[in-house]
Amino acid sequence: MKKRRKANKPQEEAIVQEEIQEEVSEKEKIEEKVTNQIKKKRDKEDNKPSRILEYLKTEHKWENYLFLTVSVIVLMLGVLILTGVLVVRNDFPVIGQNSTVYGWILVVVASLGTLYALFPFYKPCFPEFKKITWLKGMKFLGDIVRVFLFIIIFTLLFLLYDSFISQILGYIF
Repeated sequence: MKKRRKANKPQEEAIVQEEIQEEVSEKEKIEEKVTNQIKKKRDKEDNKPSRILEYLKTEHKWENYLFLTVSVIVLMLGVLILTGVLVVRNDFPVIGQNSTVYGWILVVVASLGTLYALFPFYKPCFPEFKKITWLKGMKFLGDIVRVFLFIIIFTLLFLLYDSFISQILGYIF
């Protein structure tokens, strides 16, 4: 029996060595796969623009940005005409005699254009509003009253501080 064990022992050791080598080679293969995946992921992240830019490019086309820019510029022109900073000559065709009306038309149309251009940015928010649990009427009213009381108290406190400091400075100077 001792001879059989000796004969079997080298074979068993060889089998164990083979199994160890297979396990090592499998581990190496797995490590190689993992490192390759990590490299691919890093390469993608390095070459990929930020998520914000990606979102803006896919969801919002450049036309919206152009439309928004033009709308804001027209809105500013309308406000400048209405405030009198930008004066239209009376002999200017169509607009000259009615520059105030034209200013209001510019403001209204540009405001609607601005809202239309900004709508795609806020569109994803509307389904989220439905998920919000809003306060009930009395709780909401109580919170409003507390906030206004807080504001009034601090306003009075700052007015008192201001008058006190003004009195002190009046005595000094």
